[in-house]
Amino acid sequence: MKITMIKNPFPGDIRHIAVVSLAGKPKKDAIDSTRSLLKGFGIRMTAMPNVLAPEQGTKLPSNCELRISDFNAALKDKTVDLILASRGGYGSVQLLDMVDWQLLKKRNIPVLGYSDITAFHLAMFAKKAGIAVSSPMTSELPRALKHPLTWESLQSSFSPVSKKNFPLPENFKLNVIKGGKASGKIIPVNLCVLTSMIGTPYLPELNGTVLLVEDLCEPAYKLDRYLTHLHLAGILKDISALLLGNFRRCGNEKDRMKVFAKFAESVDGPVLSGIPFGHIKRRLCLRFGAEISIDNGKLS
Repeated sequence: MKITMIKNPFPGDIRHIAVVSLAGKPKKDAIDSTRSLLKGFGIRMTAMPNVLAPEQGTKLPSNCELRISDFNAALKDKTVDLILASRGGYGSVQLLDMVDWQLLKKRNIPVLGYSDITAFHLAMFAKKAGIAVSSPMTSELPRALKHPLTWESLQSSFSPVSKKNFPLPENFKLNVIKGGKASGKIIPVNLCVLTSMIGTPYLPELNGTVLLVEDLCEPAYKLDRYLTHLHLAGILKDISALLLGNFRRCGNEKDRMKVFAKFAESVDGPVLSGIPFGHIKRRLCLRFGAEISIDNGKLS
């Protein structure tokens, strides 16, 4: 892969990136590949000491104390300008009680990731600490940035007043399940992880937001279960709009669309599907809280 052909999407004040494992353990070659990519951008990358610490069981992450020590150490290093999650999997939620939230609020640096990192991002947004950006991680960043949509949206996500929060091509077709107009702060999340956060002190106020959800390898009945939970919790009636991203390997499309159409009735505003967001390479990168407008199927 000719990583030198990829232009730097990071702003000029990002000179040192720390990689941490908030959830699962990455492969070493993914760390090496991302290091080479960032070096080509003129950015120093530090893989924190416990990034490759042994997992504690099948799909269980490494010791919590090891993972959170890396994150808090990266925060304390004043030369670190951005923290990048190494991969998803499971485990972010285990760390929330151990984060130095006051220091993260003071540093106010970006933390990038998605999937299981949703738990961390929601907590950041609730605590108003740091800049949460849904983005590819070290396990996929070099390949993902080859796609113009991913590259451009990542670049745009660093600006809180960007006019290109949804830089979709003019001919990009979205499926309008329920029409209408709406606006609000975007909350780009994994559906399963979002549901698991209900009832915790780390779920932010979602009233009036534009909720964008995605998932992977969940059958249609589980999507129904999660959306039922959001409905019963009052979240679907409180949001201004519901956007549906990619649901790769989540049953068949016909069953999914039936589920989505049913829950569209619980949302007062528009409901759109087909957003290029989720466990895919050509995907939108989004800053939590960026202002989004929806007008009869068009996003801006």
